[in-house]
Amino acid sequence: MKSLRKKRTVNYIIKAAVTIGLLLLIFRSVDTEKAAASLSVISPWYLIAALLLQVASTGVAASRWFLIMSRIGFTQSYFFFMKSYFKGALFNQGLPTSIGGDGLRILDCSSGGESAEDAFYGVFIDRIIGLAGLLLLNISALALNHSMLPANVYYPLLIILIGLTVGLVLLFFLRKFRFFTAGRYLGYLGRLSERYFQVYSTVQSISLQLGLSIITHLLAMTAYFIIGRGVGLDFPLQVYLVLVPPVILLTILPISLAGWGVREGAMVGFFLLIGADKSRVLTFSILYGLVALVASLPGLAVYLTQKNKL
Repeated sequence: MKSLRKKRTVNYIIKAAVTIGLLLLIFRSVDTEKAAASLSVISPWYLIAALLLQVASTGVAASRWFLIMSRIGFTQSYFFFMKSYFKGALFNQGLPTSIGGDGLRILDCSSGGESAEDAFYGVFIDRIIGLAGLLLLNISALALNHSMLPANVYYPLLIILIGLTVGLVLLFFLRKFRFFTAGRYLGYLGRLSERYFQVYSTVQSISLQLGLSIITHLLAMTAYFIIGRGVGLDFPLQVYLVLVPPVILLTILPISLAGWGVREGAMVGFFLLIGADKSRVLTFSILYGLVALVASLPGLAVYLTQKNKL
């Protein structure tokens, strides 16, 4: 137990160091005075609107998770899952704890004696369908705006997105192969596929879940758009639908705290492709990160009220 705690501490320190290092490199490459100037001109109303959209995005995602867990057999109320989702969002912000947001959600769902394995599958499926919504949104935006990015960026990005989408679809069929249903470790994939089928065995359920996922990301993309407009990035919404989803995919890589540093670097890189000002893009990305952090604070209120201990 002590060695596990030590390993987690070391892992956290490494991620913190990577985050700080990436941010320092990015700040060195931009005009910090211009970045500060773009920060000073944004109206608080832009930030408030973005905050409300981000909270709404989390709320819709929580509704999606509630539907998933209900189909797996969990009987807790909608508000249970809503509170747990906001707690998870808070702990996903890189807090120095021994558990992440997804782990906290799994603990919440299994605390009443329910299967921890099924709780894990439910959280994992929620992640999968959330990713599917993001991929479909990004592929559609790329198809409608095929001349926005250079060909040497557009086609590799499109191929990667389609490949990821195909991978998510294939997961649906793993349950049919004994290779994935037997065995100590691969058996987890088979059982995950079974739960996946259980949740999405009807056209109605998959349509509803994908719809909620797309709405979740559209709300978040609109929050990005509003903050961007506030700092002077006067691009239409479709630009954000093309450029921001790949950045979100990169922040999934577990190399920094809550994607900080990775998000800023990737955001600057992608927006440079359309001639955006680096300083404004950096300001815009940092502001979104802060808005996402504040939007997760309802999870802190829930956590303190429940007097949880980690």
